[in-house]
Amino acid sequence: MTALRVGLSGAGPAGLGAVQAARSHDDCDVVAVHDRDPAAARRLARGSGLGFATGDFDELLGYGVDFVVLTGPLADRVDQVRRAAEQAVPCLVHAPMAPDLAAAREMAAVAAAHEVRLGVCVPGQADPVVEQLRRMIASDWLGGVVAVQAIRGDDELLRAGSVTHRGDPFLTLGSEHVHLATWLTGRRAASVTAQTTRSFAPDLDDGGVATVVLRGNVPCTYVMSRLTRAHAFAIHGTDGGLRIAGDRIWLSGHRPFDGHVFAYETPGLEQVLNRRDLEHAIAAHRAGAELHGRFARWLDDTDDFPCPAEQAVVDLEVVYGMVRAAATGRTVRL
Repeated sequence: MTALRVGLSGAGPAGLGAVQAARSHDDCDVVAVHDRDPAAARRLARGSGLGFATGDFDELLGYGVDFVVLTGPLADRVDQVRRAAEQAVPCLVHAPMAPDLAAAREMAAVAAAHEVRLGVCVPGQADPVVEQLRRMIASDWLGGVVAVQAIRGDDELLRAGSVTHRGDPFLTLGSEHVHLATWLTGRRAASVTAQTTRSFAPDLDDGGVATVVLRGNVPCTYVMSRLTRAHAFAIHGTDGGLRIAGDRIWLSGHRPFDGHVFAYETPGLEQVLNRRDLEHAIAAHRAGAELHGRFARWLDDTDDFPCPAEQAVVDLEVVYGMVRAAATGRTVRL
């Protein structure tokens, strides 16, 4: 497969990260950058050795790119996807997918109408460890899934007195874990209850908690906070469980599993792993799991992609179910 040519929209930190990620393998490479601020686009182009920079999105599409990566403002997403689709250019957007559910649905519908592929880059799905855990769950390693727990915190509000993204905490902090829960369990949500908290800033919800019931009556709890740093995710089954918190991975299952990153050898044994000890194996598989390259292979029909637009919309329906449930105090049926 020849490396696909990528056009990048968004010259901020996420855009720089996309350039670096795409250069970790041979499946694709960023060749041009667009930003509302042409000077920002030129700075990224000079610093990264890109051959083209522009403040005009149509010029980016006309540069001869095989697909575009959208890391810029959420408010631009619908228009950018429509303009790209009209020119048969696939789009990979960085999560969160859109500013609201209606926009996400419109993006998916536009891509489908023009028969172009649209995917969402969810950071956790690029982790070789998480990919192995997905395979372990699918193999019945922990038995039937009975509960999911997730917590996500970013203390930018305390450190800076403001936040970069003022959107609802369920969207800005919780959406990645919702994507991961669906991907890892293979179950859709049936209902949502939720509430928010406001204790630091008078005009901003700084926390939230939601309970999602997956089909099969599997409860999931999601906790989000703008007042602390936290990132933990756990799935419990009838015969074991797994938990990721920081660099630690806790495991207990009812059968051995010899994976591509690590081995679980003794059924019933609680095994605790440190990512530092797995770094060699993780590094060996990081390029294959990297999502820009995986999207390129998906376009070339040599791989699948973990979060196509249709799935992303289903997951965002859960997130916005949380928003509605918190606003109304009622259970939202999905």
